Amino acid sequence: MANSLGSADYVDIDFDTISQALTISTFHGEPPGQIGWTERFNNFDGAVKVEVGVLATEKPTEPEELSLGGFLTIVGEDDKPSPTLFSFPARHHKNPKTSLSQYEARFHFPTGLHPTLGLNFAPSSIEPPSENCALHAYLTLPSTLFPDKYQLSSPLFLASKNLRSVRSVSGETDLEAPDWVVERWGSAMLIELAPPDFGSSTAQDSWYADIPLHLRYLKPSESGFASVDIPWPVVFWACTAEEGSKMSVNPFDRTNLGYDGLFGPKTMFYHLDPAPHKYNDIDGLVERLSVPVLATVYNTWIEIGTVIVVVSGVLWVLCKLMVVASKQHMFTDAKQPSEKKAQ
Repeated sequence: MANSLGSADYVDIDFDTISQALTISTFHGEPPGQIGWTERFNNFDGAVKVEVGVLATEKPTEPEELSLGGFLTIVGEDDKPSPTLFSFPARHHKNPKTSLSQYEARFHFPTGLHPTLGLNFAPSSIEPPSENCALHAYLTLPSTLFPDKYQLSSPLFLASKNLRSVRSVSGETDLEAPDWVVERWGSAMLIELAPPDFGSSTAQDSWYADIPLHLRYLKPSESGFASVDIPWPVVFWACTAEEGSKMSVNPFDRTNLGYDGLFGPKTMFYHLDPAPHKYNDIDGLVERLSVPVLATVYNTWIEIGTVIVVVSGVLWVLCKLMVVASKQHMFTDAKQPSEKKAQ
């Protein structure tokens, strides 16, 4: 078991100080070995209870539920696996109203130092799962890029970008700091989008939203350019769960790991699928920007030119001061004979 942790997609460690219980959860999207899912479990002489389950998803009775069916067994106690079937509310789903709910992210070119990230949606993607839902985008930005929360506080500016409001901005948001003085990894922003009403004439065509961002000053490089990789945002509908839903009973929910902590405990998330494209020689949900920086190959000439300009400026100022001083001296010498004649 310990050997397979290195190939896990994620590992969650939870310790309950009240019950003194340690829970370690791992997730593997694919078998860790070449021969499929094979594991050997021991009962540790009965000192530790080991329960093994083989479960598959079943069709739920309610759209907001997750149903699992399969077999469970306790190692060293059960002679054969016991069939089981259980359901519980789940926070994360796909939109049940449409089978095609996708979005695409791409920066508008030329990007400059103030790039704009465009989100494009197909008409079917903006159909909300229910009436009490709002479309959101959650961005995780590296330290090289940041949002201007003051710029995004204007309702008129947001409306021109098909945005409704900024729900949260955290991390490094200093507007003036260059990248080499930023200590933390970057920043995160949760923003609510403003899609048109589904079924209206505007919703019949593809729809877009623009998110303005800003680049920091980066360290010089020999080529004069630096590459910045930006992950795609997570786009989802946030909906209020029905009364009576007990979200805490789901053992498979991962909570308070990001944007879900910014919503209430009874919020349902209906995710849109990203439609990745191959762009700038990158596969996956990443955009790459080429940012102009100071080219170190010109450092010597820049240093020499700076010295020449500074020395020339100092000499020019000294010359001007000498000219003014000489004129003042000539004026004083001319004034003294006139005063003597007057006496």
